[in-house]
Amino acid sequence: MISLPLSPQHVAPGLLAVAVLAVLATTVTSQHADAAEPARLAAIRERIEQQLAKPSVHDDDLDAIDRTLADAGVSEETIIALHHAVAQANLPSMVASMDAFLFFTRDPRWMPLRQHFSEFLLLPDVFEVDAATMRMLADYDGVVTLPGVSKLSLQAAAACRLFGEGLWGAAIEFPGISEIDPEAAEKLAKCEAMLAFPHLRQLSVETARALAKYRGVALILGGLTTLPADVAEALAKLEAERGLLLPDLVALDSVPLAQRLAKQDHVFLPSLRKLSPEVAKAFRGNDGGELALPAIEEVTPEVAKQLVGAGYYWLSLGGAGRLTPEAAEILATHEAQLVLSGPESFSEAAARSLARQKGTIVLPHMAPLPHDVLEALATHEGALILGSMSTLTAEAAQALATFEGEVYLTAMERLTPESAKVLAPRIANIHLPAVHSIDAASAAALATHARDQLQLEGVTTISPEVATELAAFRGHLLLPGITTLTTEAALALATHRGDLSLDSLHEMAPEVAIALAQHRGGLWLPGMTSLSAEIGKALAGTPDSLVLTGVSDIAPEAAAALLARTDPIAFNSLLHVSQLNSPVVAELMVKHFEDVSLAHVTSLTGPAAADVARILVRTRGTLALRSLEHVSPQALEILLNRPKIELPELADLKIVAEPGQPVGDDYIDPR
Repeated sequence: MISLPLSPQHVAPGLLAVAVLAVLATTVTSQHADAAEPARLAAIRERIEQQLAKPSVHDDDLDAIDRTLADAGVSEETIIALHHAVAQANLPSMVASMDAFLFFTRDPRWMPLRQHFSEFLLLPDVFEVDAATMRMLADYDGVVTLPGVSKLSLQAAAACRLFGEGLWGAAIEFPGISEIDPEAAEKLAKCEAMLAFPHLRQLSVETARALAKYRGVALILGGLTTLPADVAEALAKLEAERGLLLPDLVALDSVPLAQRLAKQDHVFLPSLRKLSPEVAKAFRGNDGGELALPAIEEVTPEVAKQLVGAGYYWLSLGGAGRLTPEAAEILATHEAQLVLSGPESFSEAAARSLARQKGTIVLPHMAPLPHDVLEALATHEGALILGSMSTLTAEAAQALATFEGEVYLTAMERLTPESAKVLAPRIANIHLPAVHSIDAASAAALATHARDQLQLEGVTTISPEVATELAAFRGHLLLPGITTLTTEAALALATHRGDLSLDSLHEMAPEVAIALAQHRGGLWLPGMTSLSAEIGKALAGTPDSLVLTGVSDIAPEAAAALLARTDPIAFNSLLHVSQLNSPVVAELMVKHFEDVSLAHVTSLTGPAAADVARILVRTRGTLALRSLEHVSPQALEILLNRPKIELPELADLKIVAEPGQPVGDDYIDPR
């Protein structure tokens, strides 16, 4: 509890009146504090509710995050700079995600942006942790930052155990604490939530031994650039579930601590500069996790020998600029994902050695890459991810066009007609997820020179002019990012000959459906989840194969139109319906599926129940209605006459009579 102590008074001993006044003053102070306590807790509760009402930082839609920041008054320039900072950051799991970036950053430019998301709760007015505050925060599954707490008393440390029980996302962050007393550390060890201390100045061996008993989610000890041997050995006994993060550790000489870190899913030491073969050997033994050492200044052949085959799926290393061909040749035997995170390129000779690697090579910060290096990497058969190449020279485009494997240009936002022409023959293997729109000239170059398949996964909208140019391509045209389509653009795409994939079209106007139905070649619309009568009737006229694998809700009129088609239709989700009261929809199921298993249908009642049942029993393979709870007597009688059917326990079914046919005393239960 926050107290309001009076200033000490110097009084002569034996003065009863002064003593009485002192007692009265203490009583008044206590009364004031007690009166203020409900208001203080109410203010914290209100702050929690306000924060929980805000959008989530875990939203996969970056546009939604941008809208959140813009609505909060963050400038467009700041938002652009933020995305650049996220893309350039070295983060665990190799994922440049906004939530991870805002959690790990300590940059004063970005810390204030946390307040706009529900998972970050800043309480600057809390200067001492107590049980009442922790109980108030107990169910908050996010990061609570307490910058005003500069020292943890035993009572405060003990109160932390009341927060975060059973919540994997709960964390307490103490940026104002520079040192932890051993006694307080012993109390902290009983907390289940993640504990973060970003700015520690020192850590005693006694405190380290006490913290080693911590069994919570994870322990983050920032600010420590080095660790004495006895402190490192004590931390090596840490019992935490996810483990330990030392974000500022520059040097690590402790083999026991490295062995402890190797037991974690993610070994992330973003500031570690040097690595000896002995410590590298201690990192071995992980099974499928991540070893991220992005600040390592050099990977020698001796160190590389220890890291390769250590069991890590992701291996992220710095020091690319000093990578020798000999070390590169050893690293090339790492068959999973290899990340070289430095900004400086390795040599052509090292590139030729790396090109023998069979997995994925990620170069998140190298740009531009020298032409000879790109040429040397061209024989690499795995994927190559270039995270910072935002522009292409003619030479670079020529080199990329010769690549054997997949190439991802994740920072490329604009494709020029010149680059498009050069890349087009290999465009099926060259991915441009950040190119959200293209001009007509670039589209024409791609359509003219691409082979077999033309995919533009990042493009989200196209003009009729661009659609006209793309439609000239003869092959499989994939536009999986298109979310909206005008009638004019649809008419232009309809002139395309070959398969056309529009994976992200979840809905469309009837005019757009009528236009697309004129397309000759397979029409892929896996993003459609429902079909109205108008849309279904229009698409039913498509002259070739029709892919509607996402449709689980279909109007009877749409089903009737599709049922009359002779060309094939792909339905994967139609059996996921929760209601089935249309005989024509049942007909469509029986026609297109060998086995009909309706896992979500709980009721087969109503005027059409018997007709639906008569159709379902014609299923060629297995008929299953395992979730059925309510059924009409006539429908149940029809189902029971089918020899091969899967139903729940008959005694558990509730008979619901058809309208106008109440169950009377003379009713015979079909069971």
